[in-house]
Amino acid sequence: MSAAPGINYRMPAASGLRPGILHRSGDLTAITAAEAEVLVARAGLVSVLDLRSDPEVERYGPPRALLAQGVDWLRVPLTGYPRDTIAARRPGVADRTRYLHGVLTDAVPGSWPHLFRTLAGAADRPFLLSCHFGKDRTGVVVAALLALVGAPPVEIAADYAAGMADLVAKADRFRDKWERRGHTREEYLSRLCTSPVTMERWLAEVRGRYGGIGWALESLDVAPDDITRVRDLLSAAGPPGRPAGVADGAEARW
Repeated sequence: MSAAPGINYRMPAASGLRPGILHRSGDLTAITAAEAEVLVARAGLVSVLDLRSDPEVERYGPPRALLAQGVDWLRVPLTGYPRDTIAARRPGVADRTRYLHGVLTDAVPGSWPHLFRTLAGAADRPFLLSCHFGKDRTGVVVAALLALVGAPPVEIAADYAAGMADLVAKADRFRDKWERRGHTREEYLSRLCTSPVTMERWLAEVRGRYGGIGWALESLDVAPDDITRVRDLLSAAGPPGRPAGVADGAEARW
């Protein structure tokens, strides 16, 4: 689909990932009727997993164009994590990495288990993951899914970075955000950076702290059966229980 600037839409392409199932975007409310029709008629989109908070939905609205096409709207809010880590006018890689850790480890308790229960019931058919910008919450969730199917960090980081140009194109739509913070437009644009270095560093730290993304998810009380089911549904190939592209012994479990 060729989406309008600012939606930050794409289908990730990474080693081990079953093609045509996982879609990602930001700004669900900006998807037009024509774009929604393409996503359903050509891509077979069945559901959208919306990571936005209740206040975000109240402020910006539901995904009306997708709902009009019969797409299931599944609310899986991922909120509550600290934002002071990127409060600087021009946050650096270390700040951004801490922010991604917060999305994973400091979201409202139960958020990640609920997300994976929902994924376990939805990931057998094409689905769209989305948050406000399609950058941080969506970026962390997509990175976790790609890591589970065995995609190498360089590919995960490349997908994370791929939305940069589109995010910049979207900036003026959210002028109220930088004005509320007293930031300039240029400072706000620096906050939209999706450096691959940030994602690679985050992935390395997750592996160093937990041994792998699956173990990290289990530490958040995500059910192992849900992790396994989601991984198997998204894996391009390989026997059940083993991510495609992961050699024997590479990860004892996750």
